[in-house]
Amino acid sequence: MSPNKIVITGTIGSGKSALSSIIRELGFVVIDSDQVNKKLLEKGQANYEAIKKDPFFRKAFENEDLDKNKLAKMIFRSPDLMTRLNKLTHPNIMAEIERQIGSLDEKNVFVEIPLFYQMEAKFDPDLILFVRASEEIQIKRLTERDGINELYAKSKIATQEKSINAKDDGKIIIDNDGSIEELRAKIIEILRTENIL
Repeated sequence: MSPNKIVITGTIGSGKSALSSIIRELGFVVIDSDQVNKKLLEKGQANYEAIKKDPFFRKAFENEDLDKNKLAKMIFRSPDLMTRLNKLTHPNIMAEIERQIGSLDEKNVFVEIPLFYQMEAKFDPDLILFVRASEEIQIKRLTERDGINELYAKSKIATQEKSINAKDDGKIIIDNDGSIEELRAKIIEILRTENIL
């Protein structure tokens, strides 16, 4: 039996990882797309090879090593390069996620995908949990988490807002401006309402 696929996504600095941690604590499997991509970026893996073959990303390599910081700066400065990178990597990420889901014997599987709405290659989820927070909270979390200044945090938020296309598709919106305890109470209520917990 194919499990229900529940996507965790949302705005930058909204607390998607905190939500995933709570869901894991409740006993559910959560696949983290960032960790999937991290593995695929290792030397010899699918996304490493795809990026290495593309001449537009030659400057991101130091000999045979992919410099992820250089790559991040390159795509942050150029939306065209970001689109190009996504077209190279997203199909591989989704294929690996689908493979992992297929290997599980679970009724429900959660998948944390920060860029779900920006992805062209994606599956049809059974449910979407969309986490959001006020800009003030987003800035606070980004400056603390990433060690960046407020101006850079604002530019990251603005860049994501331009690319996100969170259409009205029946997703459940979770406002996360409060404490971890408040977030836990909200997700428990949602999961019970949806007959998942």
